[in-house]
Amino acid sequence: FGQKGWPKRSCSTGVFLLHLKGHNLKLKAVSFSPDSCYLPPLRCPAITHYSDPSESKSPLYFIHGGRDPNNDLTNSLYLMMVYSSTGNKTTSLRCIEKNLEGEVPRGRYGHSINVVQSKGQMLLVLFGGRCFRPRGQRTSENWNSVVDCFPEVFLIDINTGHCTSHILPEIEDGFSFHISIAKIDRVYILGGHSIETNLRPERLLCLKVDLSGTSPSVQCTILQGGISVSSAIVTQAGNDEFIILGGYESESKKRMICNTITVENDNIQILEREPPVWTSDIKASKTWFGSSMESNTVLLGIPGESKQDAAEAYFFYIVKFGKLDEESQVSCSQESFTDPEECSTFEDSEEFNFEVEADGSDDAENRDNADEEGYWIKCSSACNMNVNIWEPYYSTELNKPAMIFCSSGGDDGHWVHAQCMNLAESQLIQFSQENTKYFCNEHYIDRGIQTPQKKKQIKRTPIKSPRKKSPATLKRTPMKKSFLKR
Repeated sequence: FGQKGWPKRSCSTGVFLLHLKGHNLKLKAVSFSPDSCYLPPLRCPAITHYSDPSESKSPLYFIHGGRDPNNDLTNSLYLMMVYSSTGNKTTSLRCIEKNLEGEVPRGRYGHSINVVQSKGQMLLVLFGGRCFRPRGQRTSENWNSVVDCFPEVFLIDINTGHCTSHILPEIEDGFSFHISIAKIDRVYILGGHSIETNLRPERLLCLKVDLSGTSPSVQCTILQGGISVSSAIVTQAGNDEFIILGGYESESKKRMICNTITVENDNIQILEREPPVWTSDIKASKTWFGSSMESNTVLLGIPGESKQDAAEAYFFYIVKFGKLDEESQVSCSQESFTDPEECSTFEDSEEFNFEVEADGSDDAENRDNADEEGYWIKCSSACNMNVNIWEPYYSTELNKPAMIFCSSGGDDGHWVHAQCMNLAESQLIQFSQENTKYFCNEHYIDRGIQTPQKKKQIKRTPIKSPRKKSPATLKRTPMKKSFLKR
């Protein structure tokens, strides 16, 4: 889950089921349960999961923040879980939006969110990230530029959604794309990148959550032995052991070494470990991305070499870690598909989001050939947008037309162009900052906000005053004499 940009036409949800068997990698769009809320295809969200063995073996995924297709940063919190599954054929998810109250964190990306337990309660710990400039500092020129979020720690009650903000003197500057590891009532923060200084210091922080008082509190301890890295992948190797792979030492240098982290008895130990034998393609790649698959396994992807008249492909590798004295393995999986518009240089860590469409599945047969250019799935019937000749209409637009979601009918909801709906830019910004449901002109109902319909200019013809006519004159016809014959 999580993409750079708008989802492909074969999957409007932006959520995919990944099936790996041998060296074959298949991705298929995932459906949602009828009672699910709308989950926008967020880009670079913060995701964590928690499994309660007493209730279900299926983990609960908490999703916060991220960019949406309108290039806006959301502050919503979603809870996602498996609704039904029948092997590898059909999987449905259920998504619930949690209502947040109190000191709600602003929309951001590149942050972390973790589950901690203290005094029998569960809390979410949210920290770091990047956000847009404050409203008073945003202009048309820097509308989409971001800054480091203020360095504060947010505690979110999972049950009530109540948020509290905590400012810690040990953390003076904000940063993002760091590593976070949670263990019971502690969260360890490693590395991270500051957009203001463009540095990745050897940072290691310990955040301890305490619920013994009347209100929750957080204590921060600065530890020695940190590492300089951003956008790395963490996989859990055991109850107390984690492995760090990938990431960046600088904008132009990947971090090719790996680390083993042991968290035990309130202590953390970081050791360098022998990395896998990287292939020549991985070594030559400027960017890489991936995710943990648990059980000492990481799914790693790199962009392939561009070929003439062909889009750039992505190649996936499976990295399996053994014990420290065993050899780690790297095996190549099936070549994936490509997107010609996403071949540009990525922002720091944005390459850690899958850019995929269903390939070889039944969903691929339902593609709309008229939507070959790929940004929108459906708009209004009066849509006259042509991507081949499109030019920016709003100052907030960079690469794609601004769009807004019509919440009509749950699953029947669709995206419409703000320009097609005659939206003013101020209205578009207002809708992106509020949680009110939006309905386009074609699906307007008696609630929410409707796009004001464009008033047609009424052509008024001046009323001409009638000409005054002279009084009618009686035309006298001479009467003929008639004789009555008796």
